[in-house]
Amino acid sequence: MKFYYQIVTTPTADTPGTVALLHFPNKRYLFGRVSEGTQRAMTENGTKLSGVSQVFLTGPMSWNNSGGLIGVILTKADGVTTSVSAQEAVEREKEANRQKHGGQQQTGKSGVRLQERAQFGDGEEQHDLTVHGPRNLAHTLATARRFVFRKGLPVYTKEYDTEGVWDGLGSNADDPFETPTWFDENIKAWVLPIKPSSTSGFSSPRKRSLDEFREDATQVVEVDRKSQDQLAREAVVANMFNSDWHLDALEETRLADVNLPAQIFVRNPETKDLEKYTGPLPGNGVEVPEMNVLVRKPWPGASIEKIPTAQRCDESLCYIVKNHNLRGKFDPKRAMALGVEKGRKFGMLTMGESVESKDGKLVTPEMVMEPARPGKGLAVMDLPTPEYIQSLLSRPEWKSPSVMSNLEAFIWILGPGVGDDPRLQKFVASMPNCKHIVSSKDYCPNYLALQSAAGSAIRLARLRPDNYAIPEHNNDTRFLQTRSSINPISTESQLSPSPFLPAEPGLIVNMEPEFKIDTSQIIPRLNTASFIQKMPVSAVRRAGIISRRLGAPEQQKRLEQFQKDLPGADAEIFTLGTGSSAPSKYRNVSSTLVHVPGSGYYLLDCGESTLGQLQRLFNPKELREVLQNLRMVWISHLHADHHLGIVSVLKAWYQENYPDGVPLSNAIEPSINKILEEKRLFVVSDGMMVEWLEEYAGVEDFGFSKLVPLCASPFRQEDGKLKTSLIYRHCRADGSYPKRELPESKPAQSELRYNKDDSTTFLLRKATGLADLLTTYVSHCRGAMAVSLVFHSGFKVSFSGDCRPSSTFAEIGEDSTVLIHEATFHDSMAGSAIAKKHSTTGEAVQIGRQMRARAILLTHFSQRYQKIAEVEQLDANEKPKATEAPQQGTPTTTAVPDIPLDNDTQEDLKPDHPWPRYTTESKKPGPAVVPIVTAFDLMRVRVRDMYTLGAYAPATERLFAVIERAGVQDARLTSLRQQHESKKQGKNKNKNKNKNKNQNSGSSPNGKNRASKSPSPSRELFEPPPSIWYAPESESGWSSSDSGKGASF
Repeated sequence: MKFYYQIVTTPTADTPGTVALLHFPNKRYLFGRVSEGTQRAMTENGTKLSGVSQVFLTGPMSWNNSGGLIGVILTKADGVTTSVSAQEAVEREKEANRQKHGGQQQTGKSGVRLQERAQFGDGEEQHDLTVHGPRNLAHTLATARRFVFRKGLPVYTKEYDTEGVWDGLGSNADDPFETPTWFDENIKAWVLPIKPSSTSGFSSPRKRSLDEFREDATQVVEVDRKSQDQLAREAVVANMFNSDWHLDALEETRLADVNLPAQIFVRNPETKDLEKYTGPLPGNGVEVPEMNVLVRKPWPGASIEKIPTAQRCDESLCYIVKNHNLRGKFDPKRAMALGVEKGRKFGMLTMGESVESKDGKLVTPEMVMEPARPGKGLAVMDLPTPEYIQSLLSRPEWKSPSVMSNLEAFIWILGPGVGDDPRLQKFVASMPNCKHIVSSKDYCPNYLALQSAAGSAIRLARLRPDNYAIPEHNNDTRFLQTRSSINPISTESQLSPSPFLPAEPGLIVNMEPEFKIDTSQIIPRLNTASFIQKMPVSAVRRAGIISRRLGAPEQQKRLEQFQKDLPGADAEIFTLGTGSSAPSKYRNVSSTLVHVPGSGYYLLDCGESTLGQLQRLFNPKELREVLQNLRMVWISHLHADHHLGIVSVLKAWYQENYPDGVPLSNAIEPSINKILEEKRLFVVSDGMMVEWLEEYAGVEDFGFSKLVPLCASPFRQEDGKLKTSLIYRHCRADGSYPKRELPESKPAQSELRYNKDDSTTFLLRKATGLADLLTTYVSHCRGAMAVSLVFHSGFKVSFSGDCRPSSTFAEIGEDSTVLIHEATFHDSMAGSAIAKKHSTTGEAVQIGRQMRARAILLTHFSQRYQKIAEVEQLDANEKPKATEAPQQGTPTTTAVPDIPLDNDTQEDLKPDHPWPRYTTESKKPGPAVVPIVTAFDLMRVRVRDMYTLGAYAPATERLFAVIERAGVQDARLTSLRQQHESKKQGKNKNKNKNKNKNQNSGSSPNGKNRASKSPSPSRELFEPPPSIWYAPESESGWSSSDSGKGASF
């Protein structure tokens, strides 16, 4: 049996964690730090999650080690759903064919399968996932209940700590580790929780006195409470991924008994149609009518308001993994010598059954089988800091024969400086027969792990060096990363050779049938020079023509019109992630950074790997300046692709501004003015986001005590204008507050508003750098909001998040300098945009026109439908044009929502109340020139340069068209090579068969049995067509003669 480990990721800006995949023929296992970027790296490298059933997290429970876990689970869940749907479609087709041919019962495997489905339902194929990890694993997943919803993938958690591992030891006094911590049909795993030096060492519990037992009796209630809390968390996790909840299911109940949030309907007594209930709602002491209503039951995540507060645990998990002993090979000669007849009895012996020989003697399998081969072991050791080394060295497992026999290799996941510690070096030297593979920033360079996205950025930098740059990276192992220094460390300073083999993606550790390190599958590092040289000639030519056209008088006049009286002309926008739903090879998920000189940096949404994108865009010195001056993070809604990167960013901000940390305290600061006077980072969003941060703060110290999390609630003033109330919840550093365990309890609160005239508002404006912050609910999911940030200079930036076109957003964004709007779908896919509550490019531009925005930036493009949006530049009163006819009719499909609730609370914001209705017809005319810019990852543009950048869209469009064609061509050539190799191997096999056959029959190789001559290889394979990179321009209007005076775009 063959099985092996393969390195998937090593620590880079793209992939901060280390992941190794253990391959068996029937299943796979994931080991390591499943950090942000893991899912995207696996997509990049073609590594599928379909066979993974066990995930073993290493290290302490922190976002650094688990930030990509939710994305990995969602990807696997979606894959399971797709697989099950495909299987059901196939079986429906088979059933239809059976009915078509007379309704005869199917036989064979298909028939049995249908009978099993009829008897047992759809669950006979096991689709589940078990995640092993440190304490607080279930808590971390349960905090995501408000924004994660999937069906059909049961997820189980197994948590380990020192006490639990010790309690599970066997009774063998000679070797208490004879029984592993966990095992299945393939492997045995021993879990090693290790502690930092302040609590280091592993010791068994000593015998206790009678008085101590009496004291422990008083703690039984506390232990029971912790067990109940853990069961509650596990139940939440189960409902998150395998619920039987249905979006369209309504149930009848008394209005007074309705638990909010919930959508409430009544049936019209005349028409019998369902109508939305608009009367008073239960709760807060309000009297409601005595009546029955129909309720759309909240999905399980929304119905659980609180989970128990977590207690921090700094133990780091390590694993020693071995396969089971392999049964020896069957020896037929030995069996025949013992009088066993060939045939069925040989098979019985192979299967472990005893048989009777010809002379009536009993022959057991042990008599005819070679000795069993002992299982081979590999250790995955995670040491975040040198403080964990002593605890590791003192583990009793190192003296256990069951654990240490046939240990072949170590994979060391090390924090900065750990590998050079003399204690660890000595331990490694004591095991010279083992291979020691290390994955650490001290040993692995910060190479470009996401080569598709990096290649796009490099080529864009060739076209527009003012707006794109080669991502920050290094491929040279002599100059390695450090977390604490701007200057890299050179390995040339090391006097002695390292005992470690640096890990690299693709590195294989073969365990069976022969232990061997295989470097043949290592992924070559991206060569930036080759990408710069391999540029589409037609795209470069277009860029040159556009550059000359921009110098024409007409274009200069339009540029001057755009830049005239432009507020915030020096403000700069950085698009960190411009994709939607899930990270793809070419686009990361949503995140945009805005820099306003004199005010600071503002982050609009923070999808997974946002910190990695910042590290690619800015060098270490620049990144420090960004983090030191980051004022606010705005989260538009709780979909995972918009906020799962926030903990990493908050932690980086905290470490930069408070490098020595802050002593943990149970005190709660009651003064909001004192809070505003401190250096803090503002996080503004819906209340669900703030509650998520509070709950996760119990797991680790990511800087929650130095945040100002604000719950935004838009409302209308008496004059009809939309304003925003901001609520600060006074909590402890771990997110808790007095009497939190009580169902109805809430923390003390302070309300902030920008439209007041008092000392608190003055401090708020000074601390945030804003003159005003306006929000409005939008149609996408529960709690989804759009925002407008208004600066003292008059600069105003409006950000849509995800939404359908919104009139109230156009209202709060009136006269915006820049509108940043999602454009998930092309105009031809209007039906899909309606069904999935997103916007098309044309709809986004129309909102900008209603706002009278000075410039429009389009982002959040569908990963599935397009790599570049097709838009045309817009003048003052010109309506946007769709390049294709939009879809007609009502959409027939809807997306499975992550938060399957609508925004009921936004109804009172719509301008259909007594105040004047907001319209654009009576307003002043729009700006004369409105540039439209299509965003790509790692793009940077100053507001005054948006017209120029928008003009280069045709060159960018041409670039991606060629890249896409080249990808198709490369894929076809790869397929042809694989087909050719497969045919070649098949023919060689047949040739050897025929050769043996001819030799046995005595026929001549020149006779009839001679193998036929192999056909000539495909001309397309060995004579590929001319490179499309150098193909001439095929569209009219882009020749050099068209670049003259007054030429248009």
